[in-house]
Amino acid sequence: MNQRQRAALASRYQSDGMSGSSPQKLLLAVFDRLGRDLDNAIAAIQSGAVEVVHRHLVNAQDLVFELNLALDPEAWPAANELRSVYEHLLDLLVDANMHKTVDRVQRCVAIVTPLAESWTAAHEALNQQRVAAGTATPAAAAALYN
Repeated sequence: MNQRQRAALASRYQSDGMSGSSPQKLLLAVFDRLGRDLDNAIAAIQSGAVEVVHRHLVNAQDLVFELNLALDPEAWPAANELRSVYEHLLDLLVDANMHKTVDRVQRCVAIVTPLAESWTAAHEALNQQRVAAGTATPAAAAALYN
């Protein structure tokens, strides 16, 4: 098996594994990947790997674009405000990719980090509510975090 086949199998394994996840866990996984892409872009800028920077920042753009598409203002009135944050982040990511400087990527990190922390806190609070309401056992709630 060559490297390309192994990469395809690894990708399929990851996507198949995520297909059974809750929307909340998928959202957290997207933010985790977004953070890793930004961290990897910063490292690549520092090492002068221009193509690697581009790949990570384009992937980050794709993730934010998908987050933006998933917003439903009819289901959640604050969706339009979050949409404006995502659109601003997309603009910053494009700018960061054009200029490939650490400070421009760090501007993106400054937006993504609190969003990721907020979604994580919301997920934990939801799980605690489920446990308190008796709709989930503590073991089931713990499994949601793993």
